[in-house]
Amino acid sequence: MMKRILAIDIGNTAATVGFYEGGRLVDFGSMYYSNIPKYASKIAKSGKNFCLDVIISSVFPKMTDFLKCKLQSIKGVKSWVVGGNTPIKIRHKYSNYNNLGVDRKVNIYGAGRMYRLPMLVIDYGTAITFDYIDSKGVFLGGMIIPGPETAYRALGQRAALLPKELPMPKTAKTFLGRNARECMESGILEGYGAMTDELIQRFRKRYGKNLRVLATGGFAEVIRPYTRLIDTIDPKHSIKSLLALFRSKA
Repeated sequence: MMKRILAIDIGNTAATVGFYEGGRLVDFGSMYYSNIPKYASKIAKSGKNFCLDVIISSVFPKMTDFLKCKLQSIKGVKSWVVGGNTPIKIRHKYSNYNNLGVDRKVNIYGAGRMYRLPMLVIDYGTAITFDYIDSKGVFLGGMIIPGPETAYRALGQRAALLPKELPMPKTAKTFLGRNARECMESGILEGYGAMTDELIQRFRKRYGKNLRVLATGGFAEVIRPYTRLIDTIDPKHSIKSLLALFRSKA
């Protein structure tokens, strides 16, 4: 029987989904919360294998409860929730580990399993998190910064004379903007790129030049052209980490 696993990473504003069949990632992308049960049901009922394991990482408790309820009603589906019936163990020096976000725990766990340490994991989401893991695999702490889209939306809402409801830019047309929109686009992309590189330099100054940097999250690919010092960009890191976590408990 071919093992089929659906990994779901639920963030504050979006869900990322990865479907593994026989250990191979066959589908990956963003999905509306409400579509996830339908998607899981379709997979569970397809082919001869009527069994599907679903592992969920979530920072949105209400949505976690909603999904658990919906998934329990689908025949052949068994759900696993990180921090619930699926504990995640990380060596750390964090003062209150229970308050550390599940998304960060999953990323840290996966980095320790899949990469050479020491490592700085940067996750671009609603917030940006910088998490440092030392050469012994111990998570020492990190930073939380408002994410690019969070800042971009807030700027439009709070500044009376700036454009409202602009789509989040994928590229900046020019370094020097010649209208308000171009200025905002260049500012958010060049600004966050410069901040990323400067913080990487500061981490390496404190913790050594051999510190590797992994960037993930929905904005990671967008920020790539505006940074110089990121070693690896992998938007699928959280999903891969969930698979590694599921396999470790088997």
